[in-house]
Amino acid sequence: MKKKFNISELPTEIPIFPLSNAIFFPKTLLPLNIFEPRYKQMTEHAIEGDNLIGMVQSNLKKDLDGKPEVYSVGCVGYIEYHSSTPDGRYLINLKGITRFKIKNEIDTNNLYRKFKVDYEDFTKDFDEEKKIDINTIDLIDKTKKLFEKHQLITDWKIVEKVEPSQLINSLAMICPFTISEKQRLLETTDIKDRNDVLNQIISFYILGNNNDKNRNIH
Repeated sequence: MKKKFNISELPTEIPIFPLSNAIFFPKTLLPLNIFEPRYKQMTEHAIEGDNLIGMVQSNLKKDLDGKPEVYSVGCVGYIEYHSSTPDGRYLINLKGITRFKIKNEIDTNNLYRKFKVDYEDFTKDFDEEKKIDINTIDLIDKTKKLFEKHQLITDWKIVEKVEPSQLINSLAMICPFTISEKQRLLETTDIKDRNDVLNQIISFYILGNNNDKNRNIH
């Protein structure tokens, strides 16, 4: 089921699925295999309710309560498809709606975590996509070199047919970047900014300078 949202329809309190090294963007699709009890409960509650789940990256640090710290910006998605497996897992497709900024965590009796969020910084996510002037040939060529270096395989014939904004978002999601690099991409202001940052990161990897501590990407 496909659904369109506007910012006024979105709840300010959402369940959060913290996942390291995983991001997604508005209008992209994220398939998830849900097997942990806390996230199975989260999925069940979402399906019974508004079908919304927020994705945010976690890092290796923990807060005072021993919970993994999460980055302040994530993306909320709508469960477009879900099914259950004989062994009790949930398979869902999450369609990105908009990014959000975390304000604070909410105490609940649930197994999963819930946060109060704000969407105001990302109103551009609701704008209709416009054609953008981007050299996708150069971007794809760089990405091929990156994939060869990391011995990764993809179907380049399909990649070459994808429209520019979808290409940029998809590469930002699947390229073998660090958690902080992916977060930088998620927090870019718009697709042109994201393309610039994506090209910078890929160029660093191609040049062999893939030590995250030495990078200074603005």
